[in-house]
This record gives sequence, structure tokens and C-alpha cells, in this order.
Amino acid sequence: MSDTPVTNRLAPRAEDTVGPYYPYSFIDGDRSDLTRLHCGLSVGPQGQQIILRGRLLDSDGAIVDDALVEFWQANAAGILRTPDNNGHPLLDPFFDGFGRLITTTEPFAFRTIKPGALPAEGGMAARAPHITMTMFSDGITRLVTQIFFDDESKANAQDPLLASLPPELRERLIARRVEAPADGPAVYEIAIVMRGPGETPFFDDLSS
Repeated sequence: MSDTPVTNRLAPRAEDTVGPYYPYSFIDGDRSDLTRLHCGLSVGPQGQQIILRGRLLDSDGAIVDDALVEFWQANAAGILRTPDNNGHPLLDPFFDGFGRLITTTEPFAFRTIKPGALPAEGGMAARAPHITMTMFSDGITRLVTQIFFDDESKANAQDPLLASLPPELRERLIARRVEAPADGPAVYEIAIVMRGPGETPFFDDLSS
């Protein structure tokens, strides 16, 4: 056996007693930017590009790092990509609506297309433009919430999920537009508080 030191080992993960833990290959940089062009193609998804900038906060107001965050949303026409609607005429072939990232000690940035309003279909009420956000972190199996946009006030006022919450809780689900450059994506910001005072409303599960 060689005495040569091994130098290509991966650094150990955190020594917390509670997971979850994720393999290094689990995150692809493309998953935090859904506007990137596909390899070999010069076209991208339809719609207005935006950046959702956010902070995942604990009960002390500190940023939670090493959490897994997943995003799921409709395309610009308000159509969610699901196994049941692969033939929908309004699906965007260059947009799958699913993103994923792992948080760091800095605010996260998710670049995507602003979702359209979901039409009333199959007995379901119409929905305001929103992004479903799912979080996994140390000691937390799964948290699910939805993020809405402050410049969609008319649609927000008619959204059934927002209408089910008292006004002070609705505000915690609204991302605020902070930048709207003429030659770049609009930037929205939101803080997601995982527990304690000011906690963000979370839901058992959301299918749309």
C-alpha cells in the first residue's frame, strides 16, 4: 500500500446529528437559472425574465445556510408542467418550471420567468401568479409555501389561498419588486421565516 497522502477526498459534511444531507451531484447550477438557453439552441423560454432574491431566516433572524430549496411554477401562459398535461398546447417546450438550489450565508437568487395566472380548470379556482417553494433543512422534513408578487394586486385579491389567510399573514407571502431595469430582469425580494415571530405561513401540501 502506498504511503502517498490522498489529496482528492471530498471535504466532510457538517457534523450535525440530524440530516438531511445531499450528495454533491444533487445540485446542478442550471437549476437556479431557468432562463438559460439549452445546449445547442439559440432560443429560450417565453415570458418576462425575473430574479427572485430571498433570505431563508431562522427564529433569530439569521440566514439559514445549507438548506435545500426547490421551486415549482407555471410558465408565462399560466400552465404548470405535470404528467397529466404533456400535450397541452400552451406548454413552453423550453421551460419546465422546476428549480433547485442550496442556500449559503448570502441571500439566494433564483432566475426564472414570471409565471402567468393559472386559469380555472377542472373545478379548480383561478390562481394569481405565484411560485411554490419547498424547503428541507436540518431537523425539518419539509416546509411548503407559495410566493406571490406585489405588482399583481388584482389577481392576488382573488386568489383563494391568499383569501384564506388574515391580512397580516398574506403580506408574508408577497415578494416586493425592488428593481425594474429597462434592459434586464425585474428583481423581487422576499424573506422566508422558518419559525418564531413573523413566521411565514406554511401548508401541508400544494398541487398548484
